[in-house]
Amino acid sequence: MIKLNIGKVNKFFLFLGVLFIFSLLISTNSMLAAEKQPILRVGIFLNQTEINISGDGSFKIYNLKSNNLISEEHGKIVRLLPHDKGIEILEKGVYSGPIKIVPTGNTKVIVIFNGQKYRYRGNIEINIDKEHRKLNVINIVGIEEYLYGVLKKEISPRWPAEALKAQAVAARTFAIFNMNKYIDKGYNICASTNSQAYGGINHEDPLTNKAVDETRGVIIAYKGKPINAVYHSDSGGYTEDSENVWGSFLPYLRSVESKFEEKVSPPHHTWSFSIKEKDLTKKLQKQGYKINSVVFIEPNKRSETGRISELAFIVDNNEVINIKTNDFRSLIGADLIRSTLINIEVIGKESRITEETEDKKEIEDKEEQKESIKKILEQKKDWTIKELLELMKKNKEEREEEKEEEVLKVEIVKSNIPFTFIISGLGNGHGVGMSQWGAYGMALQGYRYQDILKYYYQGINIIKKY
Repeated sequence: MIKLNIGKVNKFFLFLGVLFIFSLLISTNSMLAAEKQPILRVGIFLNQTEINISGDGSFKIYNLKSNNLISEEHGKIVRLLPHDKGIEILEKGVYSGPIKIVPTGNTKVIVIFNGQKYRYRGNIEINIDKEHRKLNVINIVGIEEYLYGVLKKEISPRWPAEALKAQAVAARTFAIFNMNKYIDKGYNICASTNSQAYGGINHEDPLTNKAVDETRGVIIAYKGKPINAVYHSDSGGYTEDSENVWGSFLPYLRSVESKFEEKVSPPHHTWSFSIKEKDLTKKLQKQGYKINSVVFIEPNKRSETGRISELAFIVDNNEVINIKTNDFRSLIGADLIRSTLINIEVIGKESRITEETEDKKEIEDKEEQKESIKKILEQKKDWTIKELLELMKKNKEEREEEKEEEVLKVEIVKSNIPFTFIISGLGNGHGVGMSQWGAYGMALQGYRYQDILKYYYQGINIIKKY
């Protein structure tokens, strides 16, 4: 017969009960933590004179100042305009604003812009810049859903999964680091490349969405804090130190060799662009430079990777204008001058060619001196050392007088080609942080997304933030 110790049994079950409750609390907290993600305010259409809103189902319109419901619509297009007193909703009235559009159920809000329909997750808020009387459209959305609309805009969904994951983690970290970039304007980040390209549901793909889901809450940290995880298309062979582009030293944004792009042949790994001198001059004049022509362009500052951070423009009257290379890229177009890893050539300019070069003159001077000595010695006379020296000196003075009377022959070679600057370069983008095409090349060689991130961002840790 088995005897049970009732006291011990009770303690055992009590222990199991406490353990169960503790596990349940941990599980509940973990679930809550997993759902806790940053909410972003993304400026999607800015400085607009008219906004048209609809939905693929029902949606409600609120006046946020009073928190009153204005109306509930189903599939109708609602037109909003700036007004002296706030925001006018046609057929509804004028409201001080902001106006909030809240979808019901599974409805997705639609913003109609230039005849195109753009669908968005989350809510839409419309603010007015009263000073300029323009409307800003803001998408209020969780960061994970925001990333769905980022990845396909940044890289191809057909790239290897590890490259997509590296991009997802970098984009998530960048968004968190830059949460307050435009906070004074009423939103966190914008939908252009000034922050990260974002296209809402229109630019989602199952493969890029999967990369976001599989890295949910994962970010890049340096000493426990999110980094400014900037990235670019193609390094051209070497990434760049942050201070050589933006002036500020960041220990995790250090230059590294990146030859992985060569494995995947990026479309703009090498490129060239030409611009006529007169067209360049017009662009500089529009920027406020009072010049008549550009004579030459030369590097003013070049980093160890070969990138030019500043250019010297030699203009008429030999005046020199120094311009940051990234400012020059913006002036001409970043899709034309794709990086600062460049060389500049000039064609079509008149050139002056003299018949004699400095080296040729030196040789002829020596030959004339030898000939002079030979003639003196051929004379049948006994010369003293003093007489020889005086004759040679006299002979040299006579030759110099003759040279002063000579005019150098100069040939002006004219070209029928317009005066043009040819700019050729390597890579695509600012060159700091992760190279997207480099990440593609690394993934093809079997590297995991963690390896890719740790290669391009120095001294970092990869952590799960939520």
